[in-house]
Amino acid sequence: MIERRSRPDRTKAVAVNAGIAMAEKQGREMAAEFLEDAGVPLPVIARVLSEPEKRRAEDLR
Repeated sequence: MIERRSRPDRTKAVAVNAGIAMAEKQGREMAAEFLEDAGVPLPVIARVLSEPEKRRAEDLR
């Protein structure tokens, strides 16, 4: 399986970065709700909020 390193959907990329920032200030639960409302797939939400070492290079660290 080929692992993608960039996100082709710019809107979701912006949402993911906003969700990561939100998680740091308002908590993971609020960030998860925001990301779900933005249409980010659940596996991606789980990865970016629970496994920061697995975030893409473009995601906030």
